[in-house]
Amino acid sequence: MYREDGEDRAFTGIEAAIVFIAFIVVASVFSYAVLGVGMATSQKDQEVMYAALDEAGSSLRPGYTVIAQTDTGSDALRSVEFDLETATDVAAIDMRTMTYTVATKEALVTFRSGEASVKESWRCRKDTGDLLEAGELVAVTLDVRSVGIRAGDTFTISATAAGGATASLTKTVPSGVGENAFIEIF
Repeated sequence: MYREDGEDRAFTGIEAAIVFIAFIVVASVFSYAVLGVGMATSQKDQEVMYAALDEAGSSLRPGYTVIAQTDTGSDALRSVEFDLETATDVAAIDMRTMTYTVATKEALVTFRSGEASVKESWRCRKDTGDLLEAGELVAVTLDVRSVGIRAGDTFTISATAAGGATASLTKTVPSGVGENAFIEIF
């Protein structure tokens, strides 16, 4: 029944409540969309973080000591020995896929794991596999007579795994080194 006195305060309250409920529904839809995008973004960030950790985890780290042996009858190096280990605990390196590159001013020579001029011996090994894992240490000895490194020369050795992990060290052979001597190069 319609009233003639024009009291419509109740209708104004209901209209305001309807508008308020509409704002709440719209805000909840937007917040759901924002949360969904945030969750998808954080999941993608997590994937990127794990990929970066996996890549960083495959990094190699050379040991601190490099031992060289000079050849008989000259001051040229016969062999160079250094240690390799993983830089983090995340991934393992397949030692069968290693490539060693020795560079000087005059030469660039590449050695592959398994060649006669490459000797890999395990100093610390947790299992019998060829994977270099956290806590393991492998000594690499390279026959570098073909490179022609002499006393006073600076050389760089880069060890690269098939997955892209690389370790490198640059050393200078001290001058005045005698023949058939073992020297520690700093």
